Order: sequence, then structure tokens, then C-alpha cells
Amino acid sequence: MISASILKPIEKPAFYIREENGPITLEVIKRVFEDTNNDNYGLPINITYDQVKSGGFFNSSVEDCLIITNTLHPNDYFKYCITIRKQGKIATVTMTYWGTSSLTAQKNKQEERNQSGSLGGMLLNLVSGVNENDYNAEYQYYDMLEQMFVEVCQ
Repeated sequence: MISASILKPIEKPAFYIREENGPITLEVIKRVFEDTNNDNYGLPINITYDQVKSGGFFNSSVEDCLIITNTLHPNDYFKYCITIRKQGKIATVTMTYWGTSSLTAQKNKQEERNQSGSLGGMLLNLVSGVNENDYNAEYQYYDMLEQMFVEVCQ
């Protein structure tokens, strides 16, 4: 179970989909996401079911969700969460993310050392700098995953 308090929105976090051709469910979203990935992207993803808990001890609520994890980097890339809320004939499909990225943490430390201007920081960056190719590949993965979300929901 995931705490809603740790989830962060993506650039285009939600789509409002009219349920004209039947109900929008997590099963439908999962199947379309997997088909779109297989047909157009080929990203190393695994989509599983989980739940998101919102609220405090006395007023909590739980909703089902999909979790998207990178199969090659399950512990050092951000994870994504998709939820569906329904109101009338409209399904609101939302994507958020959470977790840690080791390369992003390293990149942030490197930038802090650069901004400090200290000689020790510059020397440390020379020795333990971030591999820019790996960092760029990670963010291209995020961009493609979020683009796929837009494609699936439009």
C-alpha cells in the first residue's frame, strides 16, 4: 500500500474520459497500456495492482491503483501510480510518481557542489560525477512513459 502523501504529479497528471463505450477500469487501462507499450514503445515495464491510502488515522480511504515499475531498474528509478476516480459518466485517470532515483540524487549533489564553488566540491565532482548518458537515458524513459500515458488516455 502506498501513502498518497508521497505521490507527486507529472506534467499532465489527469485526463477526464467520458465512459461512452463502457466503463473505464484499471483492467482496461492496464491492457491498453501494455498493448501500446508492446506495439509502439517496448519499454522495460511491469504493471501491477496495489492500493493508495489517503487521509489520517480516523478519516482514511483506500483506492485501487496500478503501479508501473522499470524492470531493469526496479529500485533506482521512480515508480508511477495510476488511479481512476469516477463522477457521473466521467472517469478521471491520474498518473503520479514517487520513490527515489539514485542518479537524480547524485546529480543534485553534483549541482550543489558546483554552486558552492568550493575547490573540494569541484574535485569531488571530477572523481564522482554523474554519468550523463545514464542520467539522460533515465529521463528519456520517464518522458516516454508519460507520453504513453497521454497516448493511452486521449
